[in-house]
Amino acid sequence: MTWMALALLVAQAAGPPPPPAVAADLAKRAAAAQDAGKLDEAAALYRQAVTKAPAWQEGWWQIGGIEYGRDHYPQCRDAFRRFTALNAKLSAGFAFLGLCEFQTREFAPAVKHLENAVALGLPNGEQLTDVTLYHLALLHTRGGNFERALQFCSALARRKVEDKVIAVAGTAALRRAVFPHELPPADQEIAARLGAALLGGAGRPPEETRRQFEEIIAQYPRTPNVHYTFSTVLLANEPDRALAELKKELEISPEHVPALVSIAFEYLKRGDPASARPFAERAVKAAPSSFVTRACLGRVLLETDGEPPASAIRELEAAVKLAPDSPQIHVSLASAYSKAGRTADALRERAEFARLKKLMAASDPTEAK
Repeated sequence: MTWMALALLVAQAAGPPPPPAVAADLAKRAAAAQDAGKLDEAAALYRQAVTKAPAWQEGWWQIGGIEYGRDHYPQCRDAFRRFTALNAKLSAGFAFLGLCEFQTREFAPAVKHLENAVALGLPNGEQLTDVTLYHLALLHTRGGNFERALQFCSALARRKVEDKVIAVAGTAALRRAVFPHELPPADQEIAARLGAALLGGAGRPPEETRRQFEEIIAQYPRTPNVHYTFSTVLLANEPDRALAELKKELEISPEHVPALVSIAFEYLKRGDPASARPFAERAVKAAPSSFVTRACLGRVLLETDGEPPASAIRELEAAVKLAPDSPQIHVSLASAYSKAGRTADALRERAEFARLKKLMAASDPTEAK
């Protein structure tokens, strides 16, 4: 993206005021140099301007834009850090900051800032939006947050299924915490096939997707996470078959936490907490520090006849401590408190649930706005 596009974007979104008088001449000269393609001179003049007027947002934006266009990522990063400190409401500022941090391999802050950009709202169909979602998919895959990575891949695939997005989706489906190019060569073919099967479903008959997965499983019957990935496709419309695939996954990986949790919740959905319980307990044993496993067991215990509410409360309180921003845990805990006769605690948790749901509705991280 050129500096001109960057300038247009900030002008449309922020409506920047003119530079302070102390920097007006420098700003005018910088803009002229920029128009003439003299980017070294323009960058130097903008830097002089922000030295005199450090709160001038557009000056920092222009420096960041020039340096981004020249692949000078440390300088771009520093400029956008200053810009976002001055303007915390413009999503594009956080997007460019996160993209620069990705290039400087500062992956933790990159995730934070790119997520912030999407939460603030990026326009559908814009190049910056697609680049942001793609890099979030990459970073979440590398960080082991595979479900979130696949959400971003799906958001991108609604517009166009590209090979690079397929590669990320396949790597996430294999649950490998690496970038796609870091996959061993032996895994790259199956990753590509899994990604294509997952993302190519729009407008395609469901039986075609099933056929693709069946062919993959026939060739890779003992590869971890293949049966689990297939189960995620089947669960909504073919729950019995999905359950069978999940149990096949456990034959390969007995401590596969997502499979254990999925089985437990499927049995809960069927009103069978007794069948769900051993899988939920296995999940907690395999991952006791996971809010998902503790919440799952808490739900199972809550719905088990004859089980004292204290057992469910213990697990759900542990889950809330691990993930206080997860709305569903609060509503489950409210139900457990109600069952125990703790009315005030139940009302507090329901209020927190409503607050968090409102926040989530305002900023869905998988939807570009």
